[in-house]
Amino acid sequence: MRQQIGDRRRLERQAFARHLQDVVLDRHFSPLGHAHMCIVGVRLSVHAQGGSINHVENAMESRSGYSARMSTPEAGGTEGRALLAAVARAYYIDDLSRVEIADMFGVSRFKVSRLLARARDEGVVTIEINDGGLPDAVLGERLREALGLASCEVVRSHGDGDSMRSQVGAAAAASLSGTLSPDEVVGVSWGRTLNATTSALRYLPPLTIVQLTGFVAGDLASSPIEVARRVSDRSGGNVFPIFAPLFVQDVGTAQSLRDHPDIRAALDLFPRVTTALLSVGAWEPSDTQVREVLSKDDLDVAVRGGCVADIAGILVKADGTPVESDLESRSIGITYEQLRAVPRVVAVAGGPAKAAAIIAVARAGLITELVADHSLAGAVLAALDA
Repeated sequence: MRQQIGDRRRLERQAFARHLQDVVLDRHFSPLGHAHMCIVGVRLSVHAQGGSINHVENAMESRSGYSARMSTPEAGGTEGRALLAAVARAYYIDDLSRVEIADMFGVSRFKVSRLLARARDEGVVTIEINDGGLPDAVLGERLREALGLASCEVVRSHGDGDSMRSQVGAAAAASLSGTLSPDEVVGVSWGRTLNATTSALRYLPPLTIVQLTGFVAGDLASSPIEVARRVSDRSGGNVFPIFAPLFVQDVGTAQSLRDHPDIRAALDLFPRVTTALLSVGAWEPSDTQVREVLSKDDLDVAVRGGCVADIAGILVKADGTPVESDLESRSIGITYEQLRAVPRVVAVAGGPAKAAAIIAVARAGLITELVADHSLAGAVLAALDA
């Protein structure tokens, strides 16, 4: 019975090889998560000498479940792109050996090797190495030295902003999971890349989680309250949230909020924070939520003061010094000097627009480590070399 089934499949493959003329395949495979392969057969029109051809359209599915639309010519060559696509399909998709393919097509295995080589050369088979999410150690070391940080991890990301943030976040999550120690006090802020990082966390040791800032308007999933809750869920530790806005109208209101017992419990933990996990906002061009919550007067002060970055609600100038304003006295969160005193501050960021912001917070000594995508790393190095 097994022999009969094998014979029948062999006959089906031989029929497929004889009749295939028009193949359209789109197949992705990833044996280790790092390869992307697309096999494309281009429709081939075949004309008999001195006359036309009748095409019989068929539909057939291979064992791999991929459909092939076939044209059966009355006459014509056998080594067109359709044949190359058929051989490539058998080798790359159906995982047949060269010997099996040779038997199926009635040619030698050396001929099969030549056909596969032609399929690559003529673009019937294209192979793209998808190293999205893999670290670039060389670029990371260059960036680390340029910024004077303890560690830099650069991820070669691909895709749009959300995809980039997911890949940077996954790399940061993997690093954190392996480097945080039990009973650490971990501080978090907010941001889309930080949201992607905490969403990618799978395991953390028991930690104490403290929210480093009040909340800002925007996506709830990216808020500091939600980020802190998510990290706490992964670690099973206690969380100390701050149920208050980041900025308020006057100093008196800010002080009243700071004196609230629940908020005071979080603020009192700031000197004990051992690791902070933060996003970085850029101001020119704008890529930050902080601008959206500032009053017009506060925004004017920040712009005139030369703000290029914000981190945990702290406004920073290009030289790394804080923007001079009364915002800190009206904010509910960690201060510039308190953040500088944290032993380990991991920033997660991506995109070339944040180059000036990253340079500024590094100069300020507000971060010790960076996880970034390759476009941001390249932009930072270019800006520093300019």
